[in-house]
Amino acid sequence: MRIHNTAAYIRVVFAIILFLFSIFMIAGCSTYSTIKKSTRKIVRDITAVDDMKKKVAISFFANHTSFTNQNLEELFQKNLAETINRACSDILLIKPGDAECPDFLTRPLLPETGPLDNLALAKAGRRLGLNAIITGAFIDIKVYKEKQGFLWFKDDKNFLRVLISCDVYDIETGAKLLDESFDYETGIDESEFTSIKAKKIKDTTALKNALAHITEAMGEKICDTIGILPWKGYVVSIENDKIIISSGRRAGLLRGDMLEVYESGNMIQGKDGLRFFLPGLKTGEIKITDVYPDKAHAVLVTGDAIKADSSVRIKQ
Repeated sequence: MRIHNTAAYIRVVFAIILFLFSIFMIAGCSTYSTIKKSTRKIVRDITAVDDMKKKVAISFFANHTSFTNQNLEELFQKNLAETINRACSDILLIKPGDAECPDFLTRPLLPETGPLDNLALAKAGRRLGLNAIITGAFIDIKVYKEKQGFLWFKDDKNFLRVLISCDVYDIETGAKLLDESFDYETGIDESEFTSIKAKKIKDTTALKNALAHITEAMGEKICDTIGILPWKGYVVSIENDKIIISSGRRAGLLRGDMLEVYESGNMIQGKDGLRFFLPGLKTGEIKITDVYPDKAHAVLVTGDAIKADSSVRIKQ
């Protein structure tokens, strides 16, 4: 049986935070950002609710700006994936370009008008053994001039502002775990102002730096959001006495593991007609008999109402 000693881990976390704070006091303000990121990662790793690896997918971000066909989305996606991989050691990340990435994630999920079909997204995620799906959109990229200074010493200053939204969807319920916009504003020189204004951004350092800053903040927030969730898997089919689960060895499942099974098909309707899956009652327990990289077989131990689409959790 897997055991998680929460109290002991919390004591370790406080000890680590105290140690890092001491380093900060000695080293000075220049190390604050690095220490903060390292501390957040250590806390996420140690206080994880189980030792399973959650599988998370990034979809292709939509671009609702006029800066299209310039590979901004690809650059952003690469930076975001690198940040998440660095900040979240308990996540198996799937992204466009990976061999296992399904087609529906290689195009923008967020429409310019109307809501996303969150239930269809959740159902697709269950078949892939996902815990969450990350999506979002480029909302605005603009440059502008603003007078700054004092009295007759005022002069025009150039600025760049980038705004990108991010949504994280929970696969069990179809609900949003994160719905936030990230923006970055910085001063730029005249040559960069002219290039961005003319949409000649291929070698614009300021825009690349803006994307890097946003992906860093977004990636950390995503890790904080997903890190507190327990791992959950899903029953995708039942063949005679064999129960097929869409998670396997890469997620941390082992032969002999005991899993609790919960109903996961009831729906409720919320605001604006949006529908969500309602987590249900425990219906039984199953035991893992065979494990593959991204799939596992199990047999029934207790209960008699195990159905496809049910969610499973490690028995503690």
